[in-house]
Amino acid sequence: MIRIVVLRRTRPLKHGKLTTITLSLVAGILLYTFILAAIGVSPLLTLSIISSSFISSGVIKDFIVLTVLGYALLVAFKGSLWNIGAEGQFYMGAVPVIYLTTVAFYTMGSVSIAQSILVITGSVILAIVFGALWGAIAGAIKAYAGVDEVPVTLILNYIAYYLVNILILGPFQGKYVYGYKRTDLIPEAYQLGIKIQLASTGNPIIDGVLSYVREMIIFGWWLLGLAMVVFLVWWFFNKTSLGLKVKVLGSNPDYLVTAGWDVKKVTIATFAISGAIVGFMSALYLLGYLLRLEYPIEGQTAGYGYLAILVAWLSLLDITLVPVSAYIISSLTNAGIAQSSSPEVKQFLTQAGFAGAELSFRWVMIGSILLTYSVLRFLSDYEVRVIRK
Repeated sequence: MIRIVVLRRTRPLKHGKLTTITLSLVAGILLYTFILAAIGVSPLLTLSIISSSFISSGVIKDFIVLTVLGYALLVAFKGSLWNIGAEGQFYMGAVPVIYLTTVAFYTMGSVSIAQSILVITGSVILAIVFGALWGAIAGAIKAYAGVDEVPVTLILNYIAYYLVNILILGPFQGKYVYGYKRTDLIPEAYQLGIKIQLASTGNPIIDGVLSYVREMIIFGWWLLGLAMVVFLVWWFFNKTSLGLKVKVLGSNPDYLVTAGWDVKKVTIATFAISGAIVGFMSALYLLGYLLRLEYPIEGQTAGYGYLAILVAWLSLLDITLVPVSAYIISSLTNAGIAQSSSPEVKQFLTQAGFAGAELSFRWVMIGSILLTYSVLRFLSDYEVRVIRK
């Protein structure tokens, strides 16, 4: 008689975290390549596009956004609070930004430096508050009603979609948009993007380096914000009592009760902090890149809130590995987009009867990596033994 027994490892695997991430990436890409090869897409073409995406300067924007959002979700996930509502918190954070910049203080001319600073600062602060409040709602429902936070945060995402869409079609409707269903463009005086042009040198290596420099300058304010978030999250978990309570909540919630700590308050505060970080990134994204909202709102952020879930999980909830995970996900996302627009890929799919399926490529790729990650994460924490009797 043969029995299969699953046992938790008494000692973690050496370099287990990095090994899991690396093998998940490699195995996921190979699985994705095999799937596409089965429908006629050249494996060399697939691997070429993926490898190019990892050295492209185009990943910088997505990398910054996903790193910040990854840290936001890590705060909640550390406490075993599954905040799946970053999408909704992101959109709710955009509400005060659009109101202040395109409604309350909209201008088509120049403004004083003081007004510019005040409007930008106010937009960022209120975005943080709105994101925190939207997160706190989920936390309060979890704490006082005992409802699982996963469906609650998902429902709040859709409520946020509809609320923002209503605002775009109503009070936020632009006056200078020629009938389009969108807000006015945020005035240049309130924009955070840094405009710069670098001339081509004709040398592909130098031009490649300069493209990185250009992107980092353009998103300089975002990089500063990212540095602040990294420091504050580290400080929160290592230097504050609330951070300690969140970690205990994730590992041994009964101890919180025994120690006399209010679990409900910790739950709400954790969701609020997570949402606040999301709201902060929402303000930077709107002021530095998007610059307006359009109806319908759902398709304007490339699903960052959901991609950030993958970032947090792929990092194994390790603060130091969140940027690595964000870089991987942002690179693969861009690879999926690049592959979906490739003429060769479209031709392969059309011939195979899959015309139009290229739009789902990035999700197939990320799904392949997540699948292999789940298997490898299990094997890193548990060992499977075959016992014969």
